[in-house]
Amino acid sequence: MKFVGFKMIFIIALSLMGSVVNSKETSEFKLPPNFNPTRYELDINTYLEDKFMFEGLATIFVTCIEATNTIVLHSNSLNIDNESVSVIDTFGFLFPVNSTYSDPNKDLMYVSSTEKFKPGDKYVLTIPFSGNITDQLAGYYKSSYVDKESNQTRWLAVTQFEPADARRAFPCFDEPEYKATFKIFLGHKKGLTSISNMKFMKQINCSLKPDYVIDEFEESVPMSTYLVAYMVSDFVYTETNSGYDQVKFRIISRKDAVNQTKFAINVGPKVLKYYEDYFDEKFPLQKQDMAAIPDFSAGAMENWGLVTYRETELLIDPDVATIYNVHGVAEVIAHELAHQWFGNLVTMKWWTDLWLNEGFATYVAARGVDYLYPEWNSFQVETVQNFLRVLDLDSLQSSHPVSVAVGHPDEIAQIFDTISYTKGSYLLHMMNTFLGEDTFKQGIRNYIHKHKFANAEQDDLWSSLTEEAHRQGTLDKNLTVKQIMDTWTLQTGYPVLNVVRNYSAGTVTLSQERYLTNKSNGTNNKSCWWIPITMTTSKDFNQTNAKSWLNCENNNLTTPLAKDNEWVIYNMQIAGLYRVLYDTRNWMSIISTLNDPTKYETIPMLNRVQLIFDSLSFSQVGDLDYEITFQLLKYLKHEKEYAPWLAAFHGLAPINNLLKRTPNHAMFQNYMQRMLSSVYSKFGNMNGQTEGFEKINFKNIVTAEACGHQIKNCTQQALDLFRKWMKTIDPDNNNILPIELKPVIYCQALKCGGVDEWNFLWERYQRSNLGHEKESILYALGCSSRKLLLQRYLNWSLDKSIIRKQDAYTVFYSVAKNDAGFSVAKDFLYRKIADISKYYRPRGDHVGRYVNVIGSQMKTKEELGEIQTFIDISSGHLKGADLVINQTIETIKRNTEWTSKFSNTIVNYMVQ
Repeated sequence: MKFVGFKMIFIIALSLMGSVVNSKETSEFKLPPNFNPTRYELDINTYLEDKFMFEGLATIFVTCIEATNTIVLHSNSLNIDNESVSVIDTFGFLFPVNSTYSDPNKDLMYVSSTEKFKPGDKYVLTIPFSGNITDQLAGYYKSSYVDKESNQTRWLAVTQFEPADARRAFPCFDEPEYKATFKIFLGHKKGLTSISNMKFMKQINCSLKPDYVIDEFEESVPMSTYLVAYMVSDFVYTETNSGYDQVKFRIISRKDAVNQTKFAINVGPKVLKYYEDYFDEKFPLQKQDMAAIPDFSAGAMENWGLVTYRETELLIDPDVATIYNVHGVAEVIAHELAHQWFGNLVTMKWWTDLWLNEGFATYVAARGVDYLYPEWNSFQVETVQNFLRVLDLDSLQSSHPVSVAVGHPDEIAQIFDTISYTKGSYLLHMMNTFLGEDTFKQGIRNYIHKHKFANAEQDDLWSSLTEEAHRQGTLDKNLTVKQIMDTWTLQTGYPVLNVVRNYSAGTVTLSQERYLTNKSNGTNNKSCWWIPITMTTSKDFNQTNAKSWLNCENNNLTTPLAKDNEWVIYNMQIAGLYRVLYDTRNWMSIISTLNDPTKYETIPMLNRVQLIFDSLSFSQVGDLDYEITFQLLKYLKHEKEYAPWLAAFHGLAPINNLLKRTPNHAMFQNYMQRMLSSVYSKFGNMNGQTEGFEKINFKNIVTAEACGHQIKNCTQQALDLFRKWMKTIDPDNNNILPIELKPVIYCQALKCGGVDEWNFLWERYQRSNLGHEKESILYALGCSSRKLLLQRYLNWSLDKSIIRKQDAYTVFYSVAKNDAGFSVAKDFLYRKIADISKYYRPRGDHVGRYVNVIGSQMKTKEELGEIQTFIDISSGHLKGADLVINQTIETIKRNTEWTSKFSNTIVNYMVQ
């Protein structure tokens, strides 16, 4: 599954996702190991428009593992016909059922007998059920759209089961380890169509309901319940064969969006073939459907044979889309298709190892996009983005391990976050660099071949990689991947490598400790990692395989280093996930090289990224004088690459955030204007043509920062272009704005403009048929400086008839991150918390995001007390959000500490 982040390229913001405190995998929330399901037959009738409900019959073939009187399975919000529940034994005889009851607090259903079920015996459990097709975007839910030709609302029903919502659609053993085959029959009204995981077989008329038909689908391969999928709609499809084998590809969408499916139908088969070669394993199904859903809570979902997407993640019009949109759709398609092997074919035993699914899909998706578009250099760009993102989020005490124990379903939902996805991905990248590409790829292939159609744990992956590394000789025989990687996946956080040189003795001493951004929490010297050590004192930055290791046994390592070396730099090409803190003399030698326009490129771009970001981060926590950091940043006046500037903007964003709404913010604005002047002069013409993925992103981010920091030429250009567009005939089909800069221009025009500009853009939102365009507009509408407009906009966000439920948080986030909107959004949250909580039920983690985007901008003890009081009073509305709340509180404490130490002194270092 691809979770939805804020991909607005013009926003550099710290976004803290949900985290998890230590939890125990108790049996309290897991099924007892008494039965294994082997096969399901699902007969489901769907009723749309008139009553929005479904009814069905689940026939489950089970094998008894341990003697018991009771079958325990999952059910949530279903109406069970208890009197008709039956069990048949091996001989076809009815097995006595004396009671059937449910425990709604644990989502459990119990079927009890007066006789014991015997180990080894097989039984058939039959359960009639019904339920409502809700608008909760979970389970079996409804979505809608307006047909342009008839102007009528059309309804559809679709599933979203990950992580634990299959139980909302049918009674089942709803845990990933319980794999079974599924035979599905879908009843629906004539004129609609149905799709499911497997190929359609035949359609029969329903004798009891003349207006209804029943579609039968082939029996599935063994899979977990969270991967079951079906949909009833009037959608149409674009079809093609993969061109490489017999896999039939279809892109399924509303008919008004068919012209936006060509990109996906071209990319999908190519990346599927790439994965077949990469994993050395054929795709096991005969068809692959990919459906664009108007209302969808996540970004996409990897259901086997029927991948479902938010419209913005699958549909695209190449003529008007930005290159960022194109990259985003390619990446999400690559992510979901990677899951067909890592997640679907081989599935984690329990959600503890969710990162095996999501981290691997994220990592391999970046490789897939790089394969499709090698000219983009997107793998390197994504490496930088992931590095920056993980180091930020994982530096809090309240972060969580990549492999994290979870129990209650609320906890499961909250680990679909940056740690599982992005940190997991980066750790795989790190392994690839120290094991080598050949070892890593073959180890992964061995793992898949060994565990396909079954379940596995991270130790199984470590075992396959170790075996292959020892076979190829890329890892010392006395060392295992588990020994190294458990320190990275079972511990929270990451290390800082302390580098201290003794210049007179000609030595260097290395040590490590956990990096924390809140120094008031102290340091955790008990944490230690197996750190792959790479270093250079010259121009050779290409040796990314570890020559040595810093570990718990030699955590204070002194080695020779020639006295005459100008500087030493560690972590070649940021191959390892750690920061590096040098002594002052070494920093100054590096700065001397960087500030020489003829020498700075002798330090490769990826290491320049780390030097920029580490120095800003170390200064933020007081480990490095800000004077040194601002001396380093001076070199940017001759930096020509996108990634170092991205690192600089990312690292400076916290300073901007913490100086907002203070007298010193004007000084920071002046500093940013001076720093940007040289690079902005290269991109200052908004109508100028720029080619290439990195160059376009470079122009976009520089322009966004220039406008954001009120460089007059930038804001005026944006407003002038927008107002010129307002005067064009047929502005919906004649958008004269430069395509790549539309998001920036929209936001600046709304910020500087008034009611007319807001109403004009809102009308464009209502008329647009393009998901990416609507997404950009939604965000931009929150950029307005008019508080009355923002208040109305926030109220609209909780009205599904105006703004789709999936987009409500986008509205809130955009208003909250707006200087003029922060107090408006905070007041809205405080007043409307009951309504927000009710709106998102049962997803409490969504509510936590609202608190976080407000809290992460707070920076005083008074504000901390204020939001803590709000949290205490509103605890009943924050159920399921407690983990991100803890992270928010820690962030405010960190902000408060920085404000007291640096807010009045940092301006002294901004004078150039």
